Amino acid sequence: MTKALSPSDVQTIDLLEGLVGIPSVSRDETHAVGWLCAQMNALGFKSAPDGAGNAVGTRGSGPHEIMFLGHIDTVPGGLAVERIDGALYGRGTVDAKGPLATFVMAAARAALPEGVRLTVVGAVEEEVMGSRGAHWLIDHAEAPSMVIIGEPSGWDSVVIGYKGSLALRYTVHCPVSHSAGPDATAGELAVAFWNRLRDWCAEQNDGNANGFNSIDPTLNGINTATDGLTGTAELRVGLRLPPSLGPDAVVPLLHELATDGALEVDVNAAAFRSDKRSPLVSAFLADIRANGGTPRIKVKTGTSDMNLVGPAWGCPIVAYGPGDSRLDHQPDEHVLIEDVERATEILTGVIERLAEKLATGRRGGEA
Repeated sequence: MTKALSPSDVQTIDLLEGLVGIPSVSRDETHAVGWLCAQMNALGFKSAPDGAGNAVGTRGSGPHEIMFLGHIDTVPGGLAVERIDGALYGRGTVDAKGPLATFVMAAARAALPEGVRLTVVGAVEEEVMGSRGAHWLIDHAEAPSMVIIGEPSGWDSVVIGYKGSLALRYTVHCPVSHSAGPDATAGELAVAFWNRLRDWCAEQNDGNANGFNSIDPTLNGINTATDGLTGTAELRVGLRLPPSLGPDAVVPLLHELATDGALEVDVNAAAFRSDKRSPLVSAFLADIRANGGTPRIKVKTGTSDMNLVGPAWGCPIVAYGPGDSRLDHQPDEHVLIEDVERATEILTGVIERLAEKLATGRRGGEA
């Protein structure tokens, strides 16, 4: 039996260090999920993996649910887990085990009125196309009263929107010809598609720089091969979509650009932006100020599980967590220990503020 822990005696950074020390690359999260469920049970949650393999912990009971949806998977890249100069280094410290650990500790510490329950989810496969953990929740869980997504926002900021994304694979086959001849190679035809795509994006942006309202292509890989008779080239491209351009409108236009080869499109999600006037936002602004910060409301150029559960559930939703998102997936990924503990304190206050509002039936944006 796991020994019960007092939440006041556990530091979030210690929980985070233990979680980061367990590798959990997408589709290989089982060990980390089991460990986190055990820690949540020891902290007073009822916790077990769900049907998708997500780590799920629940505390409290009643009709009003606040869900904390983080993700437990990471991108590849084994990094040393160590504390250096007030920071914890390791894969996932920022994206997004840091926010997840903050969720667990704040939810364990917060005082709850009757009628309110907290659910913490460490979702699987967020870092790969498909987001199996989030889709399982959409299909099997009732819509919560409110949702907080676990992504790095910085301790003094809250995120209300993310861009959409597509993954493209463009494949060209053509007969091999002499390099001195006039015929284009498969590689050249693939590059020509990339140039058309970039030009098309620039036209759609109409001079707007990369940001929340632009469509932005990224060349993720190019491979060429030949068997002596046929040349083959394959491009892998990521495309970030603004709110004004949904996948349904963009995909047919992309196929029109694929004049020389075959285009496969994998839709991750459309862009999503929540209402900044929601009670969630006002609660975060109030508690960030109470902890000495100057709060900011952000939109991000990446994509998160907010893009999926936001439109599906239609409830107030934001993203929050310690860490600098510019360190996502980087070889020096790290989070400041002070920011982790400060974010935990802010989130504890937010939970208590929102739980009291839900329990008493107050509505509106006042905090």
